[in-house]
Amino acid sequence: MSSKVLVRGELVFGSEQELKKLLSTLGALDKLEELLEGGPKDLKLNGLKITEVAVRDGRYHLKFEGDVNWPSSAAPKDMNYLDWLKSQLLGLVWDVEELKSLEIHRGSENLKFAFYEDEELKLKKEEYNRWWMESASNITGLF
Repeated sequence: MSSKVLVRGELVFGSEQELKKLLSTLGALDKLEELLEGGPKDLKLNGLKITEVAVRDGRYHLKFEGDVNWPSSAAPKDMNYLDWLKSQLLGLVWDVEELKSLEIHRGSENLKFAFYEDEELKLKKEEYNRWWMESASNITGLF
């Protein structure tokens, strides 16, 4: 997949240690203090840009955007990078608007995202599903 495709979303870590682990894997452990200082960020590393950080209920929430394949440099070569990323997190919002794809991962049912409301995610998922259904209908209409 082309790295020109943009993904936006949120990563949720259960602890500072889990956040450190991912940053270390990405070669950016030295950026931890800067991230935790609060306020909007514009930290760029390996195709990933962290735009905002929040700590809520002991969980670390990172709002991000970047190339759709940014985790691939950190993931094991024999594993899908998105599956690997989900295995490192409590929660994930992975929104690829260009592909009309929205992945939502919650390690527990009561997990709340800091930057995305449940209603907003539901509406976006419905929008993307409508788009796919209309596209499928247009394709089958050709035959």
